Amino acid sequence: MVPSNQGGRANTMSDDEFAKLSILLALSNSQAAEAFKPILRSHGVGRTVAVSSNIDALATLKELNFNMLVVDDRFPNLGGFDFCRFIRLTNVNVSVAPIILGIHGPDQQSVLKARDVGASKIVAMPLTGQSLIRVVSGALAEMKPIVQTSAYNGPDRRRPATKPWTKAERRKNQSKLVTLEKQRRAMFGSKG
Repeated sequence: MVPSNQGGRANTMSDDEFAKLSILLALSNSQAAEAFKPILRSHGVGRTVAVSSNIDALATLKELNFNMLVVDDRFPNLGGFDFCRFIRLTNVNVSVAPIILGIHGPDQQSVLKARDVGASKIVAMPLTGQSLIRVVSGALAEMKPIVQTSAYNGPDRRRPATKPWTKAERRKNQSKLVTLEKQRRAMFGSKG
């Protein structure tokens, strides 16, 4: 394990997980995306690929497997919100991977929209190299089961530290829940 004061990584994440990461950078600023690639690699990320549009992203997703996506709300063509929703609705491994959604000028409405389209982490744009490493580490360390229903596809939004739910339970059928174990198996090929 990497101590939390080294490299800005959370202390619950192993170097092995970071090395197994394959990150798709889908940012509206392609220069920044290209600049982030060596920064991520220098922190041990196995592979990073930057794309300049949703069309390029879809073509790249057909060719390569990714286990994390970093998208911003101004991503060309489809837009970051719709791209995030689209990924969550697909039937491929990346649909259960953490999606970091960057928002330019975040407000309550855009943050709620990002949450509703299935973003795992929401960050304010622009990103710096340090903030990107921190959010990637946080996304891995704080993974949640993925809920897949007709109304919502994304991380389980329930908070474990809150008071027990006393009203009617709508999620009695947990078959629509991708557990953390299944999610890690899809992302990394192991229970890890």
